[in-house]
Amino acid sequence: MANWADAGFVAFDTETTGVDVTDARIVTAAAVIFVGGEPVEQHSWLLKVDVPIPAVTTAVHGITDEISQRDGVDQADGLAGIRALLVSRGLPVVCFKSDFDLPILDANLRRIGLGPLPALTDVCAYVIDKQWNKYVRGKNQRRLKPTAERYGIELSEDDWHGAEADAKVAGRILLAELAAYPALADMSAVELAEAIGAWRQEQERDFQEWLSRQPPR
Repeated sequence: MANWADAGFVAFDTETTGVDVTDARIVTAAAVIFVGGEPVEQHSWLLKVDVPIPAVTTAVHGITDEISQRDGVDQADGLAGIRALLVSRGLPVVCFKSDFDLPILDANLRRIGLGPLPALTDVCAYVIDKQWNKYVRGKNQRRLKPTAERYGIELSEDDWHGAEADAKVAGRILLAELAAYPALADMSAVELAEAIGAWRQEQERDFQEWLSRQPPR
Protein backbone atom coordinates (compact mmCIF):
# COMPACT_ATOMS: atom_id res chain seq x y z
CA MET A 1 0.00 0.00 0.00
CA ALA A 2 1.37 3.41 -0.95
CA ASN A 3 2.24 5.82 1.87
CA TRP A 4 4.03 9.13 2.35
CA ALA A 5 7.46 7.48 2.29
CA ASP A 6 6.99 6.35 -1.32
CA ALA A 7 6.95 9.99 -2.43
CA GLY A 8 10.35 10.51 -0.88
CA PHE A 9 12.28 11.27 2.29
CA VAL A 10 15.82 12.16 3.32
CA ALA A 11 17.63 9.71 5.58
CA PHE A 12 20.23 11.66 7.57
CA ASP A 13 23.12 10.73 9.86
CA THR A 14 26.13 12.40 11.46
CA GLU A 15 29.45 11.27 12.91
CA THR A 16 30.89 13.66 15.47
CA THR A 17 33.72 14.51 17.88
CA GLY A 18 31.57 13.52 20.85
CA VAL A 19 28.10 13.07 22.28
CA ASP A 20 27.58 16.50 23.87
CA VAL A 21 25.11 18.12 21.48
CA THR A 22 25.99 21.63 22.64
CA ASP A 23 29.74 21.25 22.17
CA ALA A 24 30.62 18.42 19.75
CA ARG A 25 31.46 19.08 16.12
CA ILE A 26 30.11 17.25 13.10
CA VAL A 27 32.98 15.43 11.41
CA THR A 28 31.03 13.70 8.67
CA ALA A 29 27.39 13.75 7.62
CA ALA A 30 25.32 12.04 4.98
CA ALA A 31 21.91 12.47 3.39
CA VAL A 32 20.38 9.67 1.34
CA ILE A 33 17.26 10.42 -0.69
CA PHE A 34 14.76 7.55 -0.83
CA VAL A 35 11.97 7.44 -3.43
CA GLY A 36 9.65 4.49 -3.92
CA GLY A 37 11.40 2.57 -1.16
CA GLU A 38 14.87 2.78 -2.74
CA PRO A 39 17.88 5.07 -2.25
CA VAL A 40 18.17 7.17 -5.42
CA GLU A 41 20.61 9.91 -4.43
CA GLN A 42 23.41 10.18 -1.87
CA HIS A 43 25.33 13.14 -0.48
CA SER A 44 28.15 13.08 2.05
CA TRP A 45 30.34 15.69 3.73
CA LEU A 46 33.71 15.48 5.48
CA LEU A 47 34.37 18.65 7.48
CA LYS A 48 37.61 20.32 8.52
CA VAL A 49 36.76 20.65 12.19
CA ASP A 50 38.24 23.28 14.50
CA VAL A 51 38.87 21.03 17.52
CA PRO A 52 40.90 17.83 17.98
CA ILE A 53 39.05 14.61 17.21
CA PRO A 54 39.26 12.29 20.24
CA ALA A 55 40.71 8.85 19.62
CA VAL A 56 37.58 7.24 21.06
CA THR A 57 35.42 8.80 18.33
CA THR A 58 38.00 8.13 15.61
CA ALA A 59 37.63 4.47 16.58
CA VAL A 60 33.93 4.75 15.69
CA HIS A 61 34.01 6.68 12.41
CA GLY A 62 37.63 6.29 11.29
CA ILE A 63 38.33 10.00 10.76
CA THR A 64 41.56 11.33 12.30
CA ASP A 65 42.67 14.94 12.70
CA GLU A 66 44.97 14.44 9.72
CA ILE A 67 42.17 13.19 7.47
CA SER A 68 39.83 15.97 8.57
CA GLN A 69 42.36 18.73 7.94
CA ARG A 70 43.72 17.27 4.71
CA ASP A 71 40.52 16.13 3.00
CA GLY A 72 37.72 18.02 4.72
CA VAL A 73 35.85 20.99 3.32
CA ASP A 74 35.68 24.28 5.19
CA GLN A 75 33.44 23.76 8.21
CA ALA A 76 31.12 26.66 7.41
CA ASP A 77 30.80 25.63 3.76
CA GLY A 78 30.04 22.03 4.69
CA LEU A 79 27.44 22.92 7.30
CA ALA A 80 25.79 25.38 4.92
CA GLY A 81 25.62 22.61 2.31
CA ILE A 82 24.00 20.17 4.74
CA ARG A 83 21.45 22.77 5.81
CA ALA A 84 20.65 23.73 2.23
CA LEU A 85 20.00 20.16 1.16
CA LEU A 86 17.75 19.28 4.10
CA VAL A 87 15.75 22.48 3.77
CA SER A 88 15.54 22.83 -0.01
CA ARG A 89 14.17 19.35 -0.69
CA GLY A 90 11.12 19.91 1.49
CA LEU A 91 11.05 16.20 2.37
CA PRO A 92 10.59 14.48 5.73
CA VAL A 93 13.94 13.85 7.44
CA VAL A 94 14.42 10.33 8.78
CA CYS A 95 17.11 9.59 11.38
CA PHE A 96 17.75 6.68 13.68
CA LYS A 97 18.33 9.07 16.60
CA SER A 98 16.93 12.39 15.45
CA ASP A 99 17.13 13.81 18.98
CA PHE A 100 20.90 13.76 18.44
CA ASP A 101 21.50 14.28 14.72
CA LEU A 102 19.23 17.29 14.24
CA PRO A 103 20.06 19.16 17.47
CA ILE A 104 23.79 18.75 16.90
CA LEU A 105 23.40 20.10 13.37
CA ASP A 106 21.44 23.04 14.76
CA ALA A 107 24.10 23.70 17.43
CA ASN A 108 26.90 23.57 14.83
CA LEU A 109 25.01 25.98 12.57
CA ARG A 110 24.41 28.42 15.41
CA ARG A 111 28.02 28.24 16.58
CA ILE A 112 29.37 29.55 13.29
CA GLY A 113 26.60 32.07 12.76
CA LEU A 114 24.66 30.37 9.98
CA GLY A 115 21.32 30.64 11.75
CA PRO A 116 19.23 27.89 13.33
CA LEU A 117 17.88 24.89 11.52
CA PRO A 118 14.26 25.58 10.55
CA ALA A 119 11.49 23.24 11.60
CA LEU A 120 11.63 19.96 9.68
CA THR A 121 9.29 16.99 9.56
CA ASP A 122 11.35 14.83 11.90
CA VAL A 123 10.77 11.06 11.75
CA CYS A 124 12.82 9.02 14.24
CA ALA A 125 13.07 5.30 13.51
CA TYR A 126 14.49 4.64 16.99
CA VAL A 127 11.47 6.11 18.79
CA ILE A 128 9.11 4.16 16.52
CA ASP A 129 10.90 0.92 17.36
CA LYS A 130 10.71 1.58 21.11
CA GLN A 131 7.01 2.44 20.87
CA TRP A 132 5.87 -0.42 18.67
CA ASN A 133 8.30 -3.15 19.68
CA LYS A 134 8.45 -2.62 23.44
CA TYR A 135 9.81 -5.92 24.67
CA VAL A 136 13.25 -6.19 23.10
CA ARG A 137 15.55 -8.09 25.44
CA GLY A 138 19.32 -8.07 25.64
CA LYS A 139 21.99 -5.45 26.19
CA ASN A 140 22.41 -2.87 23.40
CA GLN A 141 19.70 -4.46 21.28
CA ARG A 142 18.23 -1.03 20.48
CA ARG A 143 21.36 0.05 18.62
CA LEU A 144 21.36 0.51 14.87
CA LYS A 145 22.78 -2.84 13.76
CA PRO A 146 20.71 -5.19 15.98
CA THR A 147 17.61 -3.12 15.22
CA ALA A 148 18.18 -3.55 11.50
CA GLU A 149 18.69 -7.28 11.99
CA ARG A 150 15.41 -7.56 13.93
CA TYR A 151 13.59 -6.12 10.92
CA GLY A 152 15.21 -8.60 8.56
CA ILE A 153 17.56 -6.11 6.91
CA GLU A 154 20.52 -8.08 5.60
CA LEU A 155 23.72 -6.11 5.16
CA SER A 156 27.40 -6.97 4.92
CA GLU A 157 30.04 -5.73 7.35
CA ASP A 158 31.02 -3.09 4.79
CA ASP A 159 27.57 -1.55 5.21
CA TRP A 160 28.23 -0.58 8.84
CA HIS A 161 30.88 2.09 8.46
CA GLY A 162 30.34 5.81 8.15
CA ALA A 163 27.50 8.30 8.07
CA GLU A 164 26.34 7.39 4.56
CA ALA A 165 25.95 3.72 5.42
CA ASP A 166 24.17 4.53 8.69
CA ALA A 167 21.80 6.95 6.98
CA LYS A 168 20.89 4.31 4.43
CA VAL A 169 20.26 1.75 7.17
CA ALA A 170 18.08 4.24 9.07
CA GLY A 171 15.98 4.73 5.95
CA ARG A 172 15.58 1.00 5.49
CA ILE A 173 14.56 0.53 9.12
CA LEU A 174 11.87 3.19 8.71
CA LEU A 175 10.52 1.44 5.62
CA ALA A 176 10.50 -1.88 7.49
CA GLU A 177 8.60 -0.29 10.38
CA LEU A 178 5.96 1.11 8.04
CA ALA A 179 5.53 -2.36 6.59
CA ALA A 180 5.44 -4.06 10.00
CA TYR A 181 2.98 -1.67 11.65
CA PRO A 182 0.19 -0.75 9.19
CA ALA A 183 -1.23 1.95 11.49
CA LEU A 184 1.94 3.98 10.91
CA ALA A 185 1.48 3.84 7.14
CA ASP A 186 -2.02 5.28 7.52
CA MET A 187 -0.56 8.49 8.98
CA SER A 188 0.84 11.38 6.99
CA ALA A 189 4.49 12.24 7.59
CA VAL A 190 3.44 15.28 9.66
CA GLU A 191 1.04 13.21 11.75
CA LEU A 192 3.71 10.60 12.36
CA ALA A 193 6.27 13.26 13.32
CA GLU A 194 3.83 14.72 15.84
CA ALA A 195 3.11 11.27 17.27
CA ILE A 196 6.85 10.57 17.55
CA GLY A 197 7.29 13.76 19.57
CA ALA A 198 4.64 12.58 22.03
CA TRP A 199 6.07 9.04 22.15
CA ARG A 200 9.55 10.40 22.85
CA GLN A 201 8.27 12.39 25.83
CA GLU A 202 6.39 9.36 27.11
CA GLN A 203 9.47 7.16 26.76
CA GLU A 204 11.61 9.68 28.63
CA ARG A 205 9.05 9.86 31.46
CA ASP A 206 8.99 6.06 31.69
CA PHE A 207 12.79 5.97 31.80
CA GLN A 208 12.98 8.57 34.55
CA GLU A 209 10.37 6.66 36.56
CA TRP A 210 12.37 3.47 36.11
CA LEU A 211 15.52 5.25 37.31
CA SER A 212 13.69 6.50 40.40
CA ARG A 213 12.82 2.93 41.36
CA GLN A 214 16.41 1.67 41.23
CA PRO A 215 18.18 1.10 44.54
CA PRO A 216 21.02 3.52 45.35
CA ARG A 217 24.49 2.30 44.46
